Amino acid sequence: MTRGKQPPEADMPALGPRLTVLAVASVFIGGFLTWLAIREPEPVSTPAPSIPAAPETEEQRAAAPSGTFRFYDILVNTEVPVEVEVVDDRPKDDRKVYLQVASFRDVKDAEATRVKLLMMNLEPVIETRGGWHRLIVGPFPEDRKRFVIQDQLIRQGYEYLVLRR
Repeated sequence: MTRGKQPPEADMPALGPRLTVLAVASVFIGGFLTWLAIREPEPVSTPAPSIPAAPETEEQRAAAPSGTFRFYDILVNTEVPVEVEVVDDRPKDDRKVYLQVASFRDVKDAEATRVKLLMMNLEPVIETRGGWHRLIVGPFPEDRKRFVIQDQLIRQGYEYLVLRR
């Protein structure tokens, strides 16, 4: 005997009871949320602020607040002067600051990059040590000039190292 394929509806379970339960639950939840939204809020009873009785005797009048706050005056009048000794934590660094813009094994690559830096109005120097050809810019007399050149290098896509010598 050969069995023919059954229609796809026959493989699916009946949704009737589940769908009915889901519909009823949705109606109850929707009704409850609607009731919460439209119901009148219960009035909240707030206790009346307690107003202090007017002072009746001279002693009570003297002890009663006057209505103006004098905290700032009291604070200034009770200020204690403190002597502070200024201590410079770091000694002044007298080393010159340079920027190493690039480093190459091949002198031709170093020369090509040096030409590009010269076109940016920088004055790079090629320093050769240990088989590496380093492009060094500097020294800088002040930090402001160095910051301008660092920004210019970043905008042109160069990374740099800050060297202190």
